[in-house]
Amino acid sequence: MAKFGRAKITDVAREAGVSTATVDRVLNRRIGVRAETSERVWSVVARMNAGKSSKSPIHFVHSEKSLDFLVPAGAGPSVEENLLGAVVEACRIRNVSIKFREIDRFDPERLADHIKLAVDDGSDGIALQALEHPSVKWAVDHAVKAGVPVLTIQSDLSGSKRMGFVGIDNRAAGRSAGYLIGRFLGDRKGKVAIVAGSHLYNSHDDREIGFRRVCREDFSDLEILDLVLGNDDSEDNYVKISELLDRNLDIVGIYNIGSGNRGIVKALHERGIEKQVVFICHHLTSSSRPNLLNGTIDAVIHQDMRKLADLVISKLLSEQDQIASEATIMPFEIILRENIFE
Repeated sequence: MAKFGRAKITDVAREAGVSTATVDRVLNRRIGVRAETSERVWSVVARMNAGKSSKSPIHFVHSEKSLDFLVPAGAGPSVEENLLGAVVEACRIRNVSIKFREIDRFDPERLADHIKLAVDDGSDGIALQALEHPSVKWAVDHAVKAGVPVLTIQSDLSGSKRMGFVGIDNRAAGRSAGYLIGRFLGDRKGKVAIVAGSHLYNSHDDREIGFRRVCREDFSDLEILDLVLGNDDSEDNYVKISELLDRNLDIVGIYNIGSGNRGIVKALHERGIEKQVVFICHHLTSSSRPNLLNGTIDAVIHQDMRKLADLVISKLLSEQDQIASEATIMPFEIILRENIFE
């Protein structure tokens, strides 16, 4: 979860009815906090990020429907600042209970376990960012067979019986990133780095495929380097991009497919090349916004998380939408510093 100052931690503690030390343990994912307490804290944090001031914990709204939202731990500002709060708001206006289940990143077995737990707990619908793995597919198919609709968001799960997918066209997003880098570079030649979180995300694979294809078709003078896997983590991205920049002094572009932009920004600034390297990333957040304004990031591929949340909750609650398996493709935006928004 995004870092909080002492005043914000105090606000969360007051609304959640726990100590500031407990809030600190939850936000930093330390052991020793009961599951229900952790869930209450995450709910308050999500509501605050959405700008809500109601004192009652939205997570425990009583209603006829109860949904489960499976969240990768440390998913980054795009999820933590924008999506969670939007999900809480979408549920609030529909008087639907929502439970956030935090899962270790890139752990398909744990994700599968939590899908099964949600079913056992009587969930009326499950939304998750899927990991491409047999255990996850089996758990999703088992949930659907048990009558619980499952919706994949942002990254799909091939061959599964999920009720549908909501997200952007990731192949097109990758192509757009490749086109942007090629056009920004103009006649400059050199190497381009691609950073992703994990091959377990189909979305990351699709973005890489799209990026490489448009570079191969339209910008063949650029040398696209082997994929760097940084686990969507800023520190991992910092270490791996630092090593890559030190080994390749002719890198002229970087495309970050996933999260962890702060680490890449740090590596570029330490070498004083933030204005020489074209950097394209995803999601306009509190982290990417200032770096877009100062020119370190050249363009951001952005999707509306509020619209995504609204679509997800609507589909999970709609019996008609649960009949057929389909993909709902959302539009994405190209954000430059000239059209940036709050």
